[in-house]
This record gives sequence, C-alpha cells and structure tokens, in this order.
Amino acid sequence: MPTAQPDQRATGREEPPGAGRLGRFFTVVDRIGRRIPHPFLLFLYLLIALAVASAILASLHATAQVPGTGKAEPVRSVLSVAGLTNLLDTLVPNFIGFPPLGVVLAVLLGVGVAERAGFLTTVVSVVLTKVPRGVMPYAVTYIAAQGHVMGDASMVILPPLAALAFRAVGRHPIAGMIGCFASTSVGYASGVLIGALDANLSTITASVVPHGLDVSTSVVMNYFFQAAAGLVLPLLTGFILARWVEPTLPELPGAEAAVPAARTAGARGPAGAAGTAGGSVTGHAPGLAHAAATGGPSDPVPAATPEERRGLGVAVIALAVFLALTFCCWLIPGGPLQGPGGALVKSPFFDGVVPLVMLSFLVCGIAYGIPAGTIRRPADVPRMMGEALQSMLGYIVIAFTAGQFIAMFDWSHLGDYLAVRGADGLRSAHVTGFWALLLMMVFSGLLSLVIFSGASLWTVLAPVLVPIFVGLGFHPGVAQAAYRVGDSVTHPVSPLNPYVYMLELSARKYDPGFTLGSLFARLSLFVVPVAVLWAGIFAVFYFAGIPFGPGTPTRL
Repeated sequence: MPTAQPDQRATGREEPPGAGRLGRFFTVVDRIGRRIPHPFLLFLYLLIALAVASAILASLHATAQVPGTGKAEPVRSVLSVAGLTNLLDTLVPNFIGFPPLGVVLAVLLGVGVAERAGFLTTVVSVVLTKVPRGVMPYAVTYIAAQGHVMGDASMVILPPLAALAFRAVGRHPIAGMIGCFASTSVGYASGVLIGALDANLSTITASVVPHGLDVSTSVVMNYFFQAAAGLVLPLLTGFILARWVEPTLPELPGAEAAVPAARTAGARGPAGAAGTAGGSVTGHAPGLAHAAATGGPSDPVPAATPEERRGLGVAVIALAVFLALTFCCWLIPGGPLQGPGGALVKSPFFDGVVPLVMLSFLVCGIAYGIPAGTIRRPADVPRMMGEALQSMLGYIVIAFTAGQFIAMFDWSHLGDYLAVRGADGLRSAHVTGFWALLLMMVFSGLLSLVIFSGASLWTVLAPVLVPIFVGLGFHPGVAQAAYRVGDSVTHPVSPLNPYVYMLELSARKYDPGFTLGSLFARLSLFVVPVAVLWAGIFAVFYFAGIPFGPGTPTRL
C-alpha cells in the first residue's frame, strides 16, 4: 500500500458521467481523502493526540466512575512516567494483541486455501452466474446483513466473495465489496439470526437492571425488532448500492484489470489463464462499471471443467459432514460445544466462530483441490496459506500503530471518561418518551465513531443509561434496542474501524488508483438513509406497541 493516496487527475481517470449530482460530492470527499495520511501514520497521529488530551485531563484531575465499579478511575496521562513505561513494556503485546489482526490472519489461512485451490471461483462459475444481474445487489446485501453471526470475521470474508459474485454477472467487483461491507457494518446489530453480539449485549443489560425490578431479560429480547430490521434494511442498502454507488465508480483501469487469485496454475494451465494472482478479468470490452451502467454485455466467467465440478461436489459433501459434526457437538445434550448448564448461546460454539469459519473454508479448499488437481501434495496447503498472508503485509504494518493507539486509549481511561460524561449530559437533557430514545441513538452513533466496539461501549453506557430509561418507564430491552441502532449506523465511516483499511487494500487489487477518500465517500452514502429507516422501524414498534422481542413490551 503506497504511502500517498493516488491523485485521480494524475492518472487521467475521472468519475463516470452517470455520477450525476453525486459527482461533485465524490470529488470533494475524494480530495479530502487524498489528504488523509497513510493509516499507519493516521494512528500514530491519533496516539500523539491521545497523549496530549490525556495529559491535559490528568492535570485537571478528571475522573470517570462507571456505575457498579465502586470507585472513580482517574484519567491517566500517556505522557507520564507510568504511561511511557507502560507503552514500552507492552509495545509488542499491543501489536500482536490487536484484536482484528488475529481474526484477519486466522480466517485468511482457510480462505486462502479455498481461493487458491479454485473452490471459490468454481462456486461463482457454477452457482452465482445463474443469479439474475438485477437481483445480485439485493442478494449480496441480504446475505451480508446476516453476517453478524460470524462476528468481525464477516467483514473479512464476505466483501471479497461479493466482489467475485458481482464480477460473475458482469457488475463492478468493487461495488460488490462496498455494498457488502456497508450492509454488514451499518446493520451489524440487525439480522434474523441470533449471534454472539446478542448474548453479550443481553448479558450486560441484565447485569445492570435495578435491583427489585421484576422484569425478564433474555438473549432474544430484541429479536422481533432486529429481525424486522434484518429483512427491511437490505432492501435499502441494495437500492443504494445499485443506484448510487455502482454507477459512480470509475471504470477499472485498462482493458485487463487485476483481480485476486482464483485458481492456481494447476487448475487451468499457465498462471493468468483463468484469473490467478496477478491474472485478469477476461475479455476486452469496456470496463465493468460502464457495462453495469449501460446494461451492456458482461465479461463471461470461464465455465467449470468436469474436474472442477467433481471437486465442487466433493467439497460440498465434506462441508456438510463437517457442519453436521459441528452442530451435533453444539446441539446434542452434553455436547462439547455447549456452555455451562447446556447453554447454546453463551457457549464455545459462538466463542469459536472464527476458528470454525477458518476450518470450514479449509475443509472446502482441501476437499475441492485434491480431486480438481490443484492440490497435488500436502505441502501445497501451507504454500497457499503463505501466499494468502502475503497480501496482508500492508494491513500488518497498520496494525502496529493501531494496536498501540487502542491499547493506550484503554489504559488512559479516556474512553470511559467520554462515555460517562456523555451519558451524564444525556441524563441532564431532561428529554422523555420517544425523543429520549432518539437522542440516545444519536449519542451512541457519535460515540461509536471514536470507540469502535459494540459490546465494550455498552459495558460503559449500560450502567448509566439502563437505569435512566427504566426510571422513564421503559423496558431495559428497549434501551438496548435504541443503542443497537446508534452503535451500528456509523461503523462504516469510523476512522477507527480497522476493517475499512483492509477493504481499501482489497479494492486496490482491482483498481490500484482507488483512494481512501473514494471509499469513505461511497460508504457515507449508506449512513444517513439507513439511520433514518432504522429509526423509522424503531418508531413503528414504539408507537404501535409492538413488542421488541419475546417478553419485551415498550413500557413496563
């Protein structure tokens, strides 16, 4: 990843004429984006700003007491002797302990084998090419909207797959990436499936319910609301993707645009013949963006060979057996993937989502590659893993300064201070009813721009906000639902969202001139419309008296 953002004018590339009234907006945001420093430097500057801010607040003896902790914690100066000593002592642990880094690298070990063995491209060739071109944006956003079940791994796995799906039907692959990522992150707390986030939020909420209050809380106390959002929001994000995002993307540079590895040389002969790392989009027609905008013919995806179809069949059977064994270990009473007392949600199954996802892709890649002839000896598997991780070198560099900033931000207690002071301000606003819940959504959305962690942020806010809204007569689950809306909608445009920078790296495999400003400009298109619609769904539940989940009425 270069240290400077490419200038669109320098490369001679312009926004397509179909950008319309959005063109000027993209131009302005892209110019701003080109001024954003390399993410490595961005987090370094944030660390310096944190050091100055924490030193000022520490000199003023600022404290923050999270209700239930029993004592007020002072804001600690990063520039103090203790702060500098802590930074030096934890420099390496902060780097290797950067939470998204382990998720990204572990998942890519499995995905890399599935990709380089040819499994993913064969799935695209056999299955996804049959999806109607006009339906593809909505199919991608609906699947992505349920991605929270996989946790943060969904932001690593799904966007590259969406790019392959879009390319399969002749649409712009970067549009597929952006739409998938936006749908996953902007609606992260929605969805028709229950995941680990639901368990974490409900556990925190239950722990801060005022003593003596006879009210039921459970992992499904927001289910009706989140399921409704999970069905409705993808319609909007699919529309934004197809009508606003994709038509404004520049054509991919050159007649043959670089694409990620899809097949090894053993799958189709010489490297590049079928889209290997450094391969090309087949065909010589105008770029995919132009084809998508004009409805012209799309570049064909190579048909699968008999060996590849046989490999796909074996992979599907192997995956089915693996999933059956996994679910048996989770659902059968006494299974090793159940939690204490037979718990299904707070269990090793959900705690181990990342390794299970990695193993699923690994099983598919190996089971496909052996009969397809792309894996000929055991050493091919670690070789493919290594090739996959090579593409993440830029992200690993970013993780070094990002890990220092996140760790020192937590050590300084500045996040607790901002959250508690903000919650106190919300309490002192003396707003009641629906408007109080709406104000909470706005507050949560703004705070999540600088504290990118849903459950961790709720840990700080819930002890303050849940008692406030219970005092206003609301069920604790309603306060939790309002928080879910605000915390999710600003995720795509948070500069502290580490997965945004990985998305940029992935997009540059298709278009080396794609800038961070271009990415943020298009992700920002999703934020306000989704926030308005999601608040509207909340309003329908609130004013119609629809329970937000089983045993979760609006009012106590």
